[in-house]
Amino acid sequence: MRPPRPLPLTAPTGDPDPPETLGERLARLRRARGLTQGEVADRLGVTVATISYWEHDRSRPKAARLQSLALLLGIAVAELLGPEIRDSAASLPLLIARMRSEIASAAGTSPSKVRIVIEM
Repeated sequence: MRPPRPLPLTAPTGDPDPPETLGERLARLRRARGLTQGEVADRLGVTVATISYWEHDRSRPKAARLQSLALLLGIAVAELLGPEIRDSAASLPLLIARMRSEIASAAGTSPSKVRIVIEM
């Protein structure tokens, strides 16, 4: 007979699990494609440590790398970024990359041909 599970120290809030981070999503998608960190690093021209930092949310890929990552994983940049893009005002470069990708997809062209100008 198993011992009873300990009760949580705080009352349950009814909230679902916290959303998946960019790093968790990247690691999950990489593994789902059967790629090692080394293979991704080689294809992107970065170090294995860089991939590890991204997957552990210690750093984030720059906007220019997001498109390459998405292509390598066979997904849209928006899918790679997920809902967290809406949660941080500091993520403007990532938001721009996502919008560039979505606009390019809608227009039937590549993201490199889409220019976004922000006037303030």
